[in-house]
Formats: sequence, C-alpha cells, structure tokens
Amino acid sequence: MIRVMIADDERIIRRTIKAIGQWEEYHMEIVGEASNGVEALEMIEKAEPDVMFLDMRMPGYSGIEILTQLSERNIDLLIVIISGYDDFEYAKTALKYGAVDYLLKPIDRNEFNRTLKRINEILKENKDDYYSVTPNKDIVEKIKERIEKEYANDISLTWFANECFINKDVLSRMYKKKYGIGITNYINQVRLEQAKVYLMLGYSSTQAAQLVGYHDVNYFSRVFKKYFGITPTEFTRLSKENL
Repeated sequence: MIRVMIADDERIIRRTIKAIGQWEEYHMEIVGEASNGVEALEMIEKAEPDVMFLDMRMPGYSGIEILTQLSERNIDLLIVIISGYDDFEYAKTALKYGAVDYLLKPIDRNEFNRTLKRINEILKENKDDYYSVTPNKDIVEKIKERIEKEYANDISLTWFANECFINKDVLSRMYKKKYGIGITNYINQVRLEQAKVYLMLGYSSTQAAQLVGYHDVNYFSRVFKKYFGITPTEFTRLSKENL
C-alpha cells in the first residue's frame, strides 16, 4: 500500500481529504495527520510516508520551510501542496522543491482523485520521469525545449499539465510569467514559423499543416492568418513573387 500523510492546520480540510479520496482504488492508506509544521516533520520521520498532502501555511513551520528541510535532509517522498492562496510564487517555490501538484482550496473531488491516480502511476512505474521535479530544475524551461523539438506532435497545455502532474492553470501562469506568452500561443508560434519554411520550400498548405502538427488544414489557415495577416496560400504566392 502507498503510505499517505496529511499535514494541514484546519481539521475540516483534513477530514475533507480523508472523505473524498478514493484511497482503496489507488492502493493508498493514510498513516498520519499533522496540524502544524513541527508535528509534520516529526511524523515524517516516524510514519515514513510515500506521499504527503501539505498545507502551505501552518504554525510551527510553513509548507515552504518543510519542503526546504526535506530537501536538506534528502528525504524522498511525493508532495502535493494544498493551499488557499492562488499565488504564483508559492506554486513556483513548491514545484522547485519537489511538489508534484498544487491544489487550491476548496478542494475539488474530481481534481483530487485525478491527483491520486497520477501519484499511483508514478509510484507503480517506479522510475524517473522526464519531468522529475528536483531542486534547480525549471519545469517551464523543459517545456519550452520540448515544444521547440516536438512541435509536430500532439502537444498542448493540457498534455503538458498531465505529463508534469501539475494543475493546468498553475502551469499556464508559471509559463506566461517566465516567457510572456502562454503555452498554447507558443506552440502555435513555433509551428507557424516552421510552416512558413515548408511553404517556401514548395509544400502545399495541407502538407505544411500536417508536418507541423495541425490535423485540420482549415484551422491551420485561420491560425496562420491570425498570426501573419495573410493566408498560407497568399504567403506562398508572395514568396514566389519575391524569388
């Protein structure tokens, strides 16, 4: 069984987490609860959990302080942050120190159980993921690199959120904060710039669309015109005239 610990100073939140989780389905058992940061660190040593649901703001030690101490002590467990604060800096710091997800209060039952499913899959596979979140590794940089290499694949904001085991909205804000553009828009930007190259090389609009990852040529044409102000056909014609 996967050993789970809950650390939150609000009793109602601890009770909610216990009530809404599909624990048996995902082969999990709750082995401990803590109502403050000091208790949380002590219980981690005693209960040796595989997973901890951690509140960001608790008396004793904050969630960030606990994450820092876990890193310094080389204690390896999966962390899911539970927070009442939709704060970019909290999310960024939590992910830097190893959190696999960042859930906002009030906790959504479906989202919570999707997180349990992901955790179960991570531990069941028992192997490092490309997106393993360890200190000094920047997730959004890895995503940017993968977009530039894998733009022709079926990638999207939702796809990356699932791959990273991160809340989609949190990931979107993190990426836009760092690069000034959303993940979806950056995927389109990379694809369309490459599509221009294919069009100049003589490929048709349909061929160019498929080569850069668009399955619907009409959608490709609309997006192309939105970005460049002309259709792929017009771009091809102008390119030939300028040769």
